[in-house]
Amino acid sequence: MLSKYDNEIRPLSCRVNYPRVSILLSSMLIVIAAITVLPNTISGQTISSDRTTTQSWIDQKNNIKIQFTYSPEKPIIYKPIQLKFDVQNLQTGSHLKNLTARVVIVTNSTGQERSFKFTNITAPDGIFSIKQIFPEWGVYQVICRIYSEDVSVLASFKVLVPIQPVGIISTNYLNSLLLPAGLVGIIGAVFILIFIIMMKKESK
Repeated sequence: MLSKYDNEIRPLSCRVNYPRVSILLSSMLIVIAAITVLPNTISGQTISSDRTTTQSWIDQKNNIKIQFTYSPEKPIIYKPIQLKFDVQNLQTGSHLKNLTARVVIVTNSTGQERSFKFTNITAPDGIFSIKQIFPEWGVYQVICRIYSEDVSVLASFKVLVPIQPVGIISTNYLNSLLLPAGLVGIIGAVFILIFIIMMKKESK
């Protein structure tokens, strides 16, 4: 049986407000998680292996061939990449005239799907190009819809942005990585400091 003096000999220096500590730790984890999942800015098939990166889309039904190339052959993140489309008659090789195009570029290489859209592209002579900056390495699927009064065709191509050598990684990309990491470190340090102060106050 406990005596009435038992409470007096219990150590008073170890009392901790556990609900308050739990709330503090939970808040810290939520903030860190929210920062680390911020986008670092935005699936496809295999890329053509030829040296000129030329890809062809054949539409037998509409008698159309679309040739797709991109330059430079080895894209660099945060550098403009030119995507060129050449629309021809499959049988004669002549260019189709007075075309309108819409292009959508999609990727989920980083686990988060991103897309870039270009609309109302005109191609009077059957040739058109766009410029795009790719913010991350990975495989990008380029989907284009080309149409005119007589024809409508949907085609798909791919662009492979390789892992960048350290010497040519853009400072913009490094900043996109360092900023979230720095914020996590600062907030983590602040929460640890607050936690230590609270523990000292509770121990008094």
